[in-house]
Amino acid sequence: MAMLEPRAAFLHVIDDHRWLAASGCTWNLLTGNAGNEVRAVADQLLPDVIVMIRDCLLLHARSLIDFYTKCHASDTDILLCDFGGLAIEPSLKETLERYRKPIEVHLLHLTAWRDWDYRTLHAKGKNTNANRPDWDKQISPLVDSILDALECASEKSSPWKQPFTELHTACRSRRQNKSFRWPRELSEKADVEKYLKEAGL
Repeated sequence: MAMLEPRAAFLHVIDDHRWLAASGCTWNLLTGNAGNEVRAVADQLLPDVIVMIRDCLLLHARSLIDFYTKCHASDTDILLCDFGGLAIEPSLKETLERYRKPIEVHLLHLTAWRDWDYRTLHAKGKNTNANRPDWDKQISPLVDSILDALECASEKSSPWKQPFTELHTACRSRRQNKSFRWPRELSEKADVEKYLKEAGL
């Protein structure tokens, strides 16, 4: 099966990054200094909203972990290496890979490894990556690591330097500021295609 052309794939790369940054922004609002008051109001409107935000963030994070750490996994996967052979630093790759299995076990699959007693009895060292992280403490480092990977990709000499740099700037801005206006050229398909064409891609 033919791979998706990078120009078409970039629209989907934008999408996962955009919603990771947006959910990261919401996570900050609900868990930051004003978190208790804001969270109480949010919970009145959307019960257990923090669980929804956390799960949304982890789902997009999981897709992006594969994007940054795999290469040529299948013809249909959209991966960083498909953009002119781009890659992130090994230390960043290693950091991101540590999150893959915990997200799979504790969010994407109903498995016995979710059970603490089962893990304690059967892990014997080889399945310690099935342990459940304290997501309240790990969400921010996870988002930071993904945005660091995006920054790393944007710093490489490549025809894709400009689009990845702009995406990185937009993601950092969105994560820090709920009022940030997402760039038009990183939004709708027609606008993205026009932007990439003007960038010579």
